Amino acid sequence: MGKTGKALKKRRLAQFPSAKIVTLTAVDVSDDEPDEENKLFLGGLVSESQLSTTIKTLSVLANSSETLSQHRPQLKRLRGAVHDFQRITAEQEGTGSSLTSRISSALSGDRWTDAKVLLAEMRIRKQRPKLGALQRWTRECDAASTADGSEGDREVLSVLDAIMRTAEDVVEDFDPIKRHPEWVAAGEHIASEGLFNAISNNALFDQSKGDQIRALFRICSNTPGPERRPPNLHPAIVYASCPNAIPLFPSTSDSPLSCTPPTIPAARRDVPHVPGAFLLTSILSPSECTAIVTAASALGFTPDQPAGGSAVEMSSVLASNVYWLADKEFLNVLWSRVLPFLPAVIAGKGVRGLNARFRVYRYVPGAIYRPHLDGAWPASGLDPVTGEYVYDSSPPDDPLWSRLTFLIYLNDEFSNGQTTFFVPSSSAMGVMDARPVKPRQGSILVFPHGETHALLHEGSPVTEGGKFVIRTDVLYTK
Repeated sequence: MGKTGKALKKRRLAQFPSAKIVTLTAVDVSDDEPDEENKLFLGGLVSESQLSTTIKTLSVLANSSETLSQHRPQLKRLRGAVHDFQRITAEQEGTGSSLTSRISSALSGDRWTDAKVLLAEMRIRKQRPKLGALQRWTRECDAASTADGSEGDREVLSVLDAIMRTAEDVVEDFDPIKRHPEWVAAGEHIASEGLFNAISNNALFDQSKGDQIRALFRICSNTPGPERRPPNLHPAIVYASCPNAIPLFPSTSDSPLSCTPPTIPAARRDVPHVPGAFLLTSILSPSECTAIVTAASALGFTPDQPAGGSAVEMSSVLASNVYWLADKEFLNVLWSRVLPFLPAVIAGKGVRGLNARFRVYRYVPGAIYRPHLDGAWPASGLDPVTGEYVYDSSPPDDPLWSRLTFLIYLNDEFSNGQTTFFVPSSSAMGVMDARPVKPRQGSILVFPHGETHALLHEGSPVTEGGKFVIRTDVLYTK
């Protein structure tokens, strides 16, 4: 080495005065042609001397932290190779923290449910596994068929399906809601005419008739807005009707709410593609629906406006309502009309009746009930002594609990305003089918809620006119 070279070397060494000097033991690095013994070592991929050199080199570097920090560019390729070696080893042994490693661990341990959960997470995160991982995973799922050619383990086959779905190209842009045309029940029907306009123009009753109607109801509960849960700007007033306030049978009395029964036979129509939902048609006549809307309007619809909290910030414009505790005479007649069409038993519990707690809602343009799941309710009623409203009136030894939503359509002369169900699509993951049901006056939409396969649904916005509907529940043994 010339003087110039020695000087350059001296300057380079001077840049690292504190570097720790480690003596590397000489090893045999001759590997031009592996001998027969080396061909047996690691399948001839590398020789024993090459592996020894690699180990000692890594040991030297691991004990020279300052050198590692000052020579990062020169060690870039080495760090990449070490990272790949560590990652692949962890994946194969199932000891890594990455999704790929955790999936490998679940598959090697026959934890099929865990594997499917992790594979779903990988797809949601839009991570696509490498070919090597896919090959290892499919080898772990050795259940495509049995020795006699029959179908293999169904659970393992479902894991194979999940594996192959992660290998598909992830679609970046797709609509999570697939909207279908509204479903209109077949059968004869008499559409409502001008009910909302008549109410809006005060044409259904004058002051005198209004007083007569209000005399048929009394307040059995009045909860101030701040005491409601959640707090509201308006009170929750529950009105109890007198016996036969709205007579659901021919009556000779001069009731301000007299009406006639339906003339079209009732029928049940199952809602296509919505498990457990069905529509009962022609349960109430047009005049009976008009009587109910007239009574609610005379009592006065109360706005539903939360007093604070996150509910205020929601985009939903809530419907106005009247809480009506229906009298037994009304309930008994209505129950006799619908009982033949209802499930006699759900989850081993027998059907018992209708919840007397009716919630009459009025939807106007802009009002929408965002997607939600209905909760279950106890049987509300009146205290036999005080006559006050009781949230749960069923006796302790015979408790009742609702399992079906009971949605009564009181008119249909409005635009849109369907009850729309959102059902997970059977054709694509991450997509829900929106199945709207067209309201029909006098019909009742029934569907599961609570713990019995509750259905996600919304009261879609009314764009013109106004919609009147009652929500109550079908009660079963608890």
